[in-house]
Amino acid sequence: MGARVALGILTLTLCACTPRRIIFPQDLGRPLSSYHEVFSAAVDPCRRVHTMELMLAISGQAGDTKLRGRVRGAFKRPMSLRLEGLSPFGPPGFVLVTGVDSALLLLPRERRVIMDATGRDLLEFLAGVALDPEDFGAVLTGCLVPDPNPLRARTFGNGWVGVDLEGDATLFLHEVDGIPVVVAGRRNGLVVEYHNHARGLPRSVQVQTTSSSRVATNLTVSLSQVSINIDIDDRAFLMEPSNQFAPITIEELRDTVVPLKDSSQP
Repeated sequence: MGARVALGILTLTLCACTPRRIIFPQDLGRPLSSYHEVFSAAVDPCRRVHTMELMLAISGQAGDTKLRGRVRGAFKRPMSLRLEGLSPFGPPGFVLVTGVDSALLLLPRERRVIMDATGRDLLEFLAGVALDPEDFGAVLTGCLVPDPNPLRARTFGNGWVGVDLEGDATLFLHEVDGIPVVVAGRRNGLVVEYHNHARGLPRSVQVQTTSSSRVATNLTVSLSQVSINIDIDDRAFLMEPSNQFAPITIEELRDTVVPLKDSSQP
């Protein structure tokens, strides 16, 4: 049976409504040799993303803290990332910028700045998910890892195809509206689900940490106003805070400020 036929048995419905949690295959599956064409078709849309601007609506929980917020984002491969936490009034709640060799988190309201942490540490502080900026972009766009190189594949009775990648990660493919797409993935410490695809890219991403992670996190991220492969000035990923911003560490800040904390939570 060809990979395309194996993908054709639909037991999962993906729609524009609130995403249902995916039930992962429970069996070991059967080896599948003819998977390269389907794999390429599923990951080509995310592989072609070199820059992206978008809006993110984030909700969920990290540890004991409920998170909710709207974030304006920009990403440029390989490591450039900018996230601004939007507020109804006044300045943004936070501004995160990262580059190849730099990372900075600015808190305009508190007039504080973190300059001695990595992008990975800052993303874990903000959202409970420890990802390098390039991994953040890969998870968000559906590739799961920055350069998904397949090793082997299996087909399952529910019509899914699982593709093991270099780096101890697995992508799960399924056919939606006649097109193979990435519907889920597992990588070190994370389980990710993808819903509501448009042109092969997900518009809703659910991220859950596994028991091996330091923080128990379960997030839903909705993507909108997405612009792909547009020109983004490198200066968007640079920031020099004025001397009005006092340096602070993540440890000093952790118990006092949680930028994405749900305002309805005491």
